[in-house]
Amino acid sequence: MKASIIADPHAALKQARQLLASDPKTAEKQARRLLESHPDDPAALRLLGAALRKLGKADEATLAERQAVQLSTRSPAHREAARAIANGEKKRAIAILESIIARDETDVVALVMLGLQFSTESEYEVAESLLRRAVEVAPEDVSARMTLSEHLHRAKRSIEALAVFDQLAPDARATANAMSLRASILRDLGRQEEEVAVLQQLVATEQRNENYRIRLGHAFRTLGRADEAVATYRAVLAGAPFEGTSWWSLANLKTVKFRDADIATMEKGLTVPQAHVMNRVRLHFALGKAFEDRKEIERSFHHYDAANRLRNASTTYRPERIRGWVDQAADCYSEEFLSGSAKNACQSAEPIFVIGIQRSGSTLLEQILDSHPDIEGTAELTELPTIIREQGEVAQRRGISFNELLRRMSAGELRELGEDYLRRTSVYRLTDKPRFTDKMPNNWIYAGVIRKILPNAKIIDMRRHPLDCCFSNWKQLYGRGLEHSYSMENMGLYYADYVRLLRLVDSLQPGKIHRAIYERLVEDTEGEVRNLLDYLGLPFDEAVLNFHSNERSVRTISAEQVRQPINRKGLNQYKPYEQWLGPMKTALGSALDDWQS
Repeated sequence: MKASIIADPHAALKQARQLLASDPKTAEKQARRLLESHPDDPAALRLLGAALRKLGKADEATLAERQAVQLSTRSPAHREAARAIANGEKKRAIAILESIIARDETDVVALVMLGLQFSTESEYEVAESLLRRAVEVAPEDVSARMTLSEHLHRAKRSIEALAVFDQLAPDARATANAMSLRASILRDLGRQEEEVAVLQQLVATEQRNENYRIRLGHAFRTLGRADEAVATYRAVLAGAPFEGTSWWSLANLKTVKFRDADIATMEKGLTVPQAHVMNRVRLHFALGKAFEDRKEIERSFHHYDAANRLRNASTTYRPERIRGWVDQAADCYSEEFLSGSAKNACQSAEPIFVIGIQRSGSTLLEQILDSHPDIEGTAELTELPTIIREQGEVAQRRGISFNELLRRMSAGELRELGEDYLRRTSVYRLTDKPRFTDKMPNNWIYAGVIRKILPNAKIIDMRRHPLDCCFSNWKQLYGRGLEHSYSMENMGLYYADYVRLLRLVDSLQPGKIHRAIYERLVEDTEGEVRNLLDYLGLPFDEAVLNFHSNERSVRTISAEQVRQPINRKGLNQYKPYEQWLGPMKTALGSALDDWQS
């Protein structure tokens, strides 16, 4: 039988799509007619899939959708976009993909490719719209759903990411890539025991499992299973002796002392030709720690300095951004701005924000607080920065500053921001304790915003001597972010801006932020903790002095240190290196001496 001829396939396709909602049966017939004359048309196959799905024929719909995806991946336009992406020509790739979608807004492959491009560029709102459209068009397409889940995870919306992931078919969830994604989501949700189970399965079943082993070591470390973490990192090094991540991870436990053979191996690793620069960075940081432990300070400094110079060369950090934020706060903040809507804002007193600079003792403080029967320690939560980023995008679209957006908000809108924060953080609360900590140190930047949207929340500023704190950051390699720490000058400027902003908020609302000084906490733990609990309005409990016995998971680099009784090891660590810290001192300026108030 001769295939029927359709004079205008594009018009027929458009007409059939319009029929989908009201008459899917006719839409199906039209799609099949189109496929008679154009059997390799992905758009017609997608239309057929959509019609069949509305008619309850899920298996047939999935088959049509898969055929459409396979055909799209073979098209010249899609391949050209893929080549542009591979060559780093992102603008060209986006232009090609947008052109494809303009012709056919149901092209799943183009929607996924374009959504992924926008997601990796932190254009989250546009990315989500594209990826949700892809899932809507092809609900059973693994790539579309996986990419949406990855995007939500990247955007720090882990609850939603897991919900999307769990809608994958069982066989799709069982692939290595899917299991790896699930492990990452579980990690961010604080579900480390489940993360360990997934990673152990990957280590057991995947031949090239070094990355999974390293992640497993990190998970063991978070859970306080230090011996298993060490064994896991060592297992990686047995097969790849110059692998820098494992060496640095061992150093980062802060309790491992390297042997002569370890040092010799790491030094040899630095001479490997064409080694990736980040591998050299990790080896230098690990050697810096190795020689610091041996009191060979000059050799230690040499490696720390080399590591930071290499790492700083690849950063895009600009100190003007933080300085500009603090300058804008100084111009805008007033007592009226911070508390004008307090009576009608979210009245919850549940959150306790622990802010400051990394390496200031905030993990120790959180461990102490979590040991109190009325306080649950959660983690370094990203919900507040995410909310503020989203509101910043709103302000940008309106052509106004973030502070101006806050100033214009009604009491109801401000209250909704506070309630939104509570909703988003609720997933991390695993007990029925009435209060919880959010220990994201960088939230110092948003201290004024916290006072405006959550006026009854408590804020504890954990502060440590500027040279001890800045030096400790400078010799630390972070997984991501915190790019200011790889330059002595930038680290000092960052600390100085931190002091400047908190002093501003203190001047406008005295006593609303409690300052805890690390050195005082070490010298008089009980006295300082009593002062802290008085600020929180909670009774003293002896359990807080036995914080090192607390077996909760700790996801920061201080995990092993806070499982030990309080000690003086963290005091004056910068002293042996002081002769080289001139740029840091200069950048700190007056904050070097006037930092406690």
